[in-house]
Amino acid sequence: MGAGRGRVDDSSNTGRPAGPWEDSTVMSATPAVAPAVTWPAVEAADHRGLASRLVAGALHVATGLGMVATVVGIGVAQAILARGVVIADANDVAMLNALAPVTLLFGIVGGLHAVAGLGIIFGSRQAAGLGIGLGAFDVVAGFVGLAISAGAPGNGADGVGIAMTMVVLGIVLAVAARVADWNTHGPLAEVE
Repeated sequence: MGAGRGRVDDSSNTGRPAGPWEDSTVMSATPAVAPAVTWPAVEAADHRGLASRLVAGALHVATGLGMVATVVGIGVAQAILARGVVIADANDVAMLNALAPVTLLFGIVGGLHAVAGLGIIFGSRQAAGLGIGLGAFDVVAGFVGLAISAGAPGNGADGVGIAMTMVVLGIVLAVAARVADWNTHGPLAEVE
């Protein structure tokens, strides 16, 4: 056998190739220690604003689910009318046809409301900002609906009711998201 190579049962055999460093290298091994499992200390800030986060989050999630349900309802109504088995009022058919291009927008906004609501519940400041922005979007959509209802011929009470609901709901959602953000994280900028 060559120099530096021992037998398999030799205790000096390390399994490494032999070389000139063999005699001068000293290796020490430390025993492997398992990391200690610790639970992070729960601070009072984690529970700060919990009630307002739950309220704002629930409002946003419910609004999102309602908007998505509206999209599904519009789709079902259009499918039923497309079959021709139901005789519908010409105004209802015209309304469904007019809403067809914006149903995707309703679905996206509804999904964003649900995402913002869940983020607000878990204390995300970005989700609160999204909730405030979506509330403002709902207010603007309500005012657009009011303008369209004002120009509608005949009785526009349904359109006015839906538009005013959007305005009031948008204001409530934006304020609830901001209150949850304030109670959780404090002011946006520290006053010096």
